[in-house]
Amino acid sequence: MDTSPLRIAIIGGGVSGLSLAYYLQRFHRQELGRKGDDGDAAQPIEVTIFERKATLGGNAETVWVDLGNRRQPGWPESPYRRWADLGVNDVNLATYHRLRAILGEIGELERMKPLENTECYFSRDGTIALTDDSELYHGVSDPAHELSQAEGGKLAPLIAVVHQSAIDLVESQCITPRYTVDDFFDRCAAVPAEVLSATADRLRINIDWQDPALPARLERIRHTIYYPRISAMYFADDRGPGSMPLQAPFEYYRIQEGGSPPNRRYFEHGAQHWLEALAAHIVNPETPGPRVTIQRGIDVEASLSIQGVTLTERNAADQRRWEADLLIMATHAEDALPLLTFGDGLADTQRDLQHILGKVRYTRSFSVCHTAADRLPPNRNLWRTYNIEVRSPEDTFFPYRIDYVANRHQNDSETPGYNQVGLPQFFVSLVDDLNRIPRCEMLERSPSPLNGPTALAAAAPSDSGYRDRLPPLDSDLEAKAWSLFKHNVLDANCMEAQAQIADYNQDIARRRLAGHPDVCPLLFAGGWTRGAGLQEQCLEQSAQLVELLLGKAGRQNEKALRLVPTGSQARQRHQQASGFAP
Repeated sequence: MDTSPLRIAIIGGGVSGLSLAYYLQRFHRQELGRKGDDGDAAQPIEVTIFERKATLGGNAETVWVDLGNRRQPGWPESPYRRWADLGVNDVNLATYHRLRAILGEIGELERMKPLENTECYFSRDGTIALTDDSELYHGVSDPAHELSQAEGGKLAPLIAVVHQSAIDLVESQCITPRYTVDDFFDRCAAVPAEVLSATADRLRINIDWQDPALPARLERIRHTIYYPRISAMYFADDRGPGSMPLQAPFEYYRIQEGGSPPNRRYFEHGAQHWLEALAAHIVNPETPGPRVTIQRGIDVEASLSIQGVTLTERNAADQRRWEADLLIMATHAEDALPLLTFGDGLADTQRDLQHILGKVRYTRSFSVCHTAADRLPPNRNLWRTYNIEVRSPEDTFFPYRIDYVANRHQNDSETPGYNQVGLPQFFVSLVDDLNRIPRCEMLERSPSPLNGPTALAAAAPSDSGYRDRLPPLDSDLEAKAWSLFKHNVLDANCMEAQAQIADYNQDIARRRLAGHPDVCPLLFAGGWTRGAGLQEQCLEQSAQLVELLLGKAGRQNEKALRLVPTGSQARQRHQQASGFAP
């Protein structure tokens, strides 16, 4: 048994990078126990995480803003500071099983607060205004706009049937990533009974399949509800939702809004807070398992050879160096290869990875915290947690666009200071151009009022998101509460890349365990590698990658690593039975 430590370097301090270290600690403890029973010892491990920014979190970025002085009878005025998440902002604890377990272990579960999960669909010209108020806790629900009342109550039940039918189709694993959202809705409109009747019967929802208004109703659901909503998803295709794989949005719906019932929660004090808490947990000397070190504010590049990895600090006068036996990239796909140099004997691996990662493309948007109420519907009673604009058919460019009412997103009876959707109102918007929000309406960043991690409280604006990748900005704009947000587009090519990178990871892990002498010391995690990159999916990828690395993953885990099923015979049988022929 090799008693020298296995030195693992991880580039990227987001959900994936931190959870890799967490699972390395947890599973290695289990491996030590198992080896101990056999009278043997597991190889020790040392883990180093490199994060180019001073703060951790990746796409989970939290900003604090000063909203003025709070006045309360009998109390002196005090600064009223609130937070806003500019990236990841809520989760579903009914389906986020791994996240729930980690939050419980590190003492953050109690900070998860109930989310008011309400939506508004509106058009700028005022012709469309619908609200989904099934979870409206405080405010006004107008029957003239309530989704449950639309078209005499016939629209909402049909939405439920369409929604579940699409999820069932995705879960059946009978479709490929080339089967699109357009394909599904075209077929719904053409043969609604054939596509939807079985689901309607199971849900015990009565639909008049002979109703002549049914096709038009399905088209309204397509263009007023689903296409705007999919266009507002962070992984959406900027060319429009119709060409996206059906798997992309409906696998997201299944996880983010699934469960019986769903348990939607927001992070009190922001999503970045729990990740800093996770970081504190894994570097704590009292945490059992491998020792973990986090190098913040250090941008590194890596040279790979079959002997190991050399990491060198970039853009620094004194270029420090680190040696490792294995490197795990927990970055965006497009950020990975520019940081890597492949040595002798690894040319084929480099070419294969260039082909795989080249299939993943990205959208970029600006997330802005502001007070520009004119972005919301003119009728204030229509404002909801999520406000989704229904654009005209002539608008053929579909950047990620959604407006959050932060007061509703942080509104619950367990937190009186944030309850009743109180003033002052402030918003978070995802826009394709910073100029869409007036400069005077942008809020300024403030230090965190918490006694939490100093890195989060003292972070400079340039340490947030990908702002440092932009040209120099004037100091006034730099101080505002915004971030550059990017995410991979979850199209068919990306799904194909996800399946291929899963095969690559499995092959490398197997060859390492078998003792092959010419194995590339490189594996991949990160949000782009699994599904829509939800936090739960990042945790699943990290856990399964660590199990592969430690030799714990059996056939069931290897099968689970594949997002895209390859059982062609089973797929063909289901297609024949259901009538679907993607």
